[in-house]
Amino acid sequence: MTIDFSTSFYFHGEGQGVLLGMSDPDETPGFDLSRTDAWLPRLSEAMSVRAPRLLEADIATGWAGLYEVTPDHNALIGEAPGDGRFLYATGFSGHGFLQGPAVGEVVRDLYLGRRPFVDVSALSAERFAHNAPRKELNCV
Repeated sequence: MTIDFSTSFYFHGEGQGVLLGMSDPDETPGFDLSRTDAWLPRLSEAMSVRAPRLLEADIATGWAGLYEVTPDHNALIGEAPGDGRFLYATGFSGHGFLQGPAVGEVVRDLYLGRRPFVDVSALSAERFAHNAPRKELNCV
């Protein structure tokens, strides 16, 4: 997979073709799944810099999707304070599939009241409660 971090343009082989995409910085945060072609000129510009041969390909289909992201681009993993138990593991910003097996073990341990094999305290949702500095800890 190739990712241009300056534009968010990405592409990789998919079956007989290429899957490509790019986030739209003008998109309003929310749950809108509609799709327009308004972002295609920006995509074409990014493609012309990183993969100009892709400009010759036809677009077969398209979709709009949600990208869950936290303000610091790091996941939320932990147990919410208060009565009852609420465990959470979300906000992986596209990295969840890669991190899923390890996160599953962590959530299992939290559920069973055991100390997880890795300290996930820095990923607690509480980090946003006190206007703490926000810094992405891990980059692709």
